[in-house]
Amino acid sequence: MTLILRTLFLLATVSVLQACSKKGGSSTEEVTEGYNWSKHTPFTTSYGTFNMPFSDLYNTTPSSQGYVQMTEASGIAWSVVNPGYIWAHNDSGHTNAIYLINAETGEIVATYQVDGTVNMDWEDIEVAKGPVDGISYIYISDTGDNDQKKGSYSIYRFEEPELLPEHVGKMNRITNIPVDRIVFSYPDGSHDTEAMLVDSETKDIFLITKRDVVSILYVLPYPQKVNESGASCYKAGNFSFRQASAATCSADGNKILIKNRQEIFYWERQPGESMVQLLERTPVKVPYAGEVQGEAVCFDPHNNYYTLSEKAGYPDYPILYKYTLK
Repeated sequence: MTLILRTLFLLATVSVLQACSKKGGSSTEEVTEGYNWSKHTPFTTSYGTFNMPFSDLYNTTPSSQGYVQMTEASGIAWSVVNPGYIWAHNDSGHTNAIYLINAETGEIVATYQVDGTVNMDWEDIEVAKGPVDGISYIYISDTGDNDQKKGSYSIYRFEEPELLPEHVGKMNRITNIPVDRIVFSYPDGSHDTEAMLVDSETKDIFLITKRDVVSILYVLPYPQKVNESGASCYKAGNFSFRQASAATCSADGNKILIKNRQEIFYWERQPGESMVQLLERTPVKVPYAGEVQGEAVCFDPHNNYYTLSEKAGYPDYPILYKYTLK
């Protein structure tokens, strides 16, 4: 009998250890890197933005890189696989196309449609790390909801396409890239969200809402459940600004930009600081010349940043602006 009991005890212990070591599932989504998101207390900030100081790190006047022949640009992200180029996409009412833009001229050099993605209301794009080390991923947030009535939202994640000579000047359909679809719901109802960033250290996805009284920060902790509904989503905090329309994280994860229609807010990460601890602090503003319906921002590898707006209000097409680090 003693031998039987010992055997049962060993089997139970192995089962527990195996469950704790799994990478997927709701238990590891709630406790990632030792942090229990289900126990997280959302922060609330209380700073004013009208008299907020400006960073002196950037030149105040942007350079015009050229016109971009897009009508409703809603997100931009610097390409890692294709240096010197920027990914962009349009808003709702358009196909599931992503555009590769020459950062020096604003010219669209190639267009791609990735099978397995649908543009219901794409709002932001990021290039960041993902499940497989050494691979650069595109993240697209299909999270627009002007009427705030949707029950669920999606984020698409797939490997960056590489620009080949035969792609130039064409619409290229990509059929051989696996696509992760992260389907989630907010814990407190529907939200219209136009800003997304990905933490390069943890691979957590952060979303910032637009139409609430103040913009709200939510997190989808890594590893996210994919290709089925129910990825875990948690409220992380409340900002003091509203109408967030774009966000981005620098390649090293140390600099963050969140913009609304009038301003761009800037944070720098301190040693050992988590993304939530960073965003809980009071930011400074960085220069922004102003655009008509500006909804896109990204860093390049040298920490210069770019902005792009929709066509509305422009006689031709919107201009790609570059703000240079001094």
